[in-house]
Amino acid sequence: MRAIGYYNGEAGDLQDMRIPMQDRAMFFGDGVYDFVFGYNGILFALADHLDRFYRSMERLEIRPFCDRQTLESEIQKCVDAAEPGTEGFQLYLQASRGNCPRNHIFPGSDVPSTLLMTVKPFKDPNFTVPLKLLSVEDTRFFHCDIKTLNLIPNVMAAQRAEEAGCGEAVFHRGDNVTECAHSALVILKDGTLIAPPLDELVLPSISRKHVIELCGEAGIPVEVRRITMDDVRGADEVIVLSTSKLITHADSLDGIPCGMKDPETFGMIRDLYFRRVENETGHRLG
Repeated sequence: MRAIGYYNGEAGDLQDMRIPMQDRAMFFGDGVYDFVFGYNGILFALADHLDRFYRSMERLEIRPFCDRQTLESEIQKCVDAAEPGTEGFQLYLQASRGNCPRNHIFPGSDVPSTLLMTVKPFKDPNFTVPLKLLSVEDTRFFHCDIKTLNLIPNVMAAQRAEEAGCGEAVFHRGDNVTECAHSALVILKDGTLIAPPLDELVLPSISRKHVIELCGEAGIPVEVRRITMDDVRGADEVIVLSTSKLITHADSLDGIPCGMKDPETFGMIRDLYFRRVENETGHRLG
């Protein structure tokens, strides 16, 4: 499989691609992104990810580089050029406000936005090892519902987790849990899936959306409400959701055991999600 790069209509081997130095993503992080995985040449839940990608651009008042139908065609060209075969592969999408001299003010309407894509190999996550979590105070700004390029607090939290031997950091504002450094977080308690409300402090995770849908179809109760750190510590299962991890659970928080008390319900949800991926892409996980 080839690693493919794309920038504003031009595609080629990833290592040969170049980005203009005046792209506003370089100066201000003035852009948005999304991430999708696939198997057998098929991207999983692409429509959901493109919905969020275009919504993020709308929230930041970025004019899309192209319409959605054209973008889907350009994505397919990149996937075809990568020749993934039956391998797992990943698509990264990024849009910025454009290439222009550095200025905090938006460029004029004559400056088009940019579109960057990469297609690379993707390996199945290791679903057999539970995550260890580290709690980190959430110091991000109040636009976390937009999937922007501004990720310094997320990067720092992920590094602190790595240094502590953990696989993910749990963000909290005081006692209020929001999400993880690069994942969503939900819990199971007494057979009910509990998720924090979606607001300006929480990204609308695609994996979270799918899990809530699957629970509804399976008759597993779902409650959307504020989650505290004590709720996480006392949960029957602490579940981390993301496109790269898909669905996994945690066995410790800040070095203290947590979750792992309802493997039956967690296993049911995970199996339903694996089946959804298999039905769409033909690839069996786990």
